[in-house]
Amino acid sequence: MKAFSIFLLCLFLSVTSYSQKKSGTVYSEHEAITKTHELWKAFEAGDADAFLSFMADTLKVYVNGEDVKATEKGVRGYVNRYRDNYTNVKIMEHKPAYPDAIDYKGAGVWVQDWLKLTGIHKESGIMLDLPVHHLYSFNKDGKITSFHYYFNNDVFEQIGDSKKTTENGKLYINHPLIAKVRHLMNAFRAKDIDAWATFFSKEATFGNSTMKFGQTNNLEDQIKGLKESRFFKPETKFKIKEVGYPDCLYYAKGDGYVVYSWWLYTEWGKDKKFEVPFMVSTTFDKDGLIVKDYVWYSNNHFDE
Repeated sequence: MKAFSIFLLCLFLSVTSYSQKKSGTVYSEHEAITKTHELWKAFEAGDADAFLSFMADTLKVYVNGEDVKATEKGVRGYVNRYRDNYTNVKIMEHKPAYPDAIDYKGAGVWVQDWLKLTGIHKESGIMLDLPVHHLYSFNKDGKITSFHYYFNNDVFEQIGDSKKTTENGKLYINHPLIAKVRHLMNAFRAKDIDAWATFFSKEATFGNSTMKFGQTNNLEDQIKGLKESRFFKPETKFKIKEVGYPDCLYYAKGDGYVVYSWWLYTEWGKDKKFEVPFMVSTTFDKDGLIVKDYVWYSNNHFDE
């Protein structure tokens, strides 16, 4: 009995140590949520006066946690900037998320929402598809006293950069990596899979324009696929001719090299002959090994 009493005491202490305290009420429908919907309708319409009508005179605005020292001029400029520089501006709930209104004891009403901002920047043509998280606090008069929003700024940096003329590396008409691509193609012509494979990193990925977007093969699967393909069968006769000239690009962004090359594949048999133009994008690592190989072509002739 004593042991059982001790057990009950421990159970009681464990429950009370994790007791809960209610600090407010959460609503999925609330007049403050309705006001945020109306706020963004005014934003979509480019109506700065209507947008400002929801704000208290003491409004504070925080962008990604930083106090931006809100002014009427600044808020008006925020709305007008989208009105003047973007088309098809829409802001909608980012499903399956939905807004909440929280009535805190002693701290008033707050609304939080998760929205998606879309539109097209007029000058650059860059499309917005931007998830945004907002927090709003309301006073007793139903006016917004603080407005917090959080988003990834990358797309706006891209829009800012689009107004510049910026170099991103160098273009080479002759380069050792171009020679590597030619040797790679020579190994393919010779149906020498072992020599062909030596040009690639063990982590190389392979894709082509007939595959689903994002689908790739690894080196092992690519070797297996080539061995089983028509190209490496003894009876298949083909030639590959370089068309034009390859380009080797050094990209400063990413600090890497890519060779773009254009070719004409010709295959013939007893009754037919066909030609397939194709383009290859070959990406190299720091050691001069290929880490990504992508081929653009139409497989119409191969399907005949």
